[in-house]
Amino acid sequence: MAIIFPIVEQSFLAAVRYRSLGRDIEAANIFQSLTRFEDLPKGLAELTQLHLGEIAIKQRRFKKATRHFSICLTYNEANANYHFLLGKAIAAGGNGNLKLASISFRACLKIEPKHTRALRFLGVSLIHQNKGSLGIVYLMRASKLMPKNLEVLKLLVKHLQEQNLQDQARACITRALFLNKNNPKFICFWNSFLFHEARLLQHSSNQSNQDQRQVILPFLKVVKKKKTAPKQGRQDGPESLPTPHANRAKWKENKRRVK
Repeated sequence: MAIIFPIVEQSFLAAVRYRSLGRDIEAANIFQSLTRFEDLPKGLAELTQLHLGEIAIKQRRFKKATRHFSICLTYNEANANYHFLLGKAIAAGGNGNLKLASISFRACLKIEPKHTRALRFLGVSLIHQNKGSLGIVYLMRASKLMPKNLEVLKLLVKHLQEQNLQDQARACITRALFLNKNNPKFICFWNSFLFHEARLLQHSSNQSNQDQRQVILPFLKVVKKKKTAPKQGRQDGPESLPTPHANRAKWKENKRRVK
């Protein structure tokens, strides 16, 4: 039996306390220093690797997290959570090996069939591997085990709609709404689903109406007649201009009449 020195135990407790306070860098430094002890007890070494793996995932250092969780499995291969965390680290970031991650998720479910997070991650991984029907089965199992989890329901409905399984999506939401009838979040999600359905129905009806409407050929254009000027001008000639002395003759004539 390995002997736990007081300094080792106090260091481990201090690192756990740092993690609870959100100071992951200080905690990781202490955990990393504990791994240098060769005679570290098995239970303490296992928890140290677990904490280091969780901190690495939080820091988005997925390769490092994979190494730590693999070491955890060497200590306890029958731990379902270690298999799940290993698969999560392999598939994290969207650029991981989903096929290898699916193997870890299946190993987790083999030990613990009702591991809801493994069901969810395995379903999404299979969908991204073009195995949509099988992935939806795992998502439906996760949704049935977590009937009050709205995020799992949204994920399931989203992938059902992508597979054009609108009736199954409606059935899943109806069941969840029956189990959570007093939850306003589920009611809001149901209303948004109805709105989406109505929009799809309206789009399909508009598309059919456009196909059935009368087609007007482009060469059948309405030509408007323009107003044209008269072909002939006036027939009368120009008026004659008065002579230069016309106004003076009229003035003299008017002057005689006044007298």
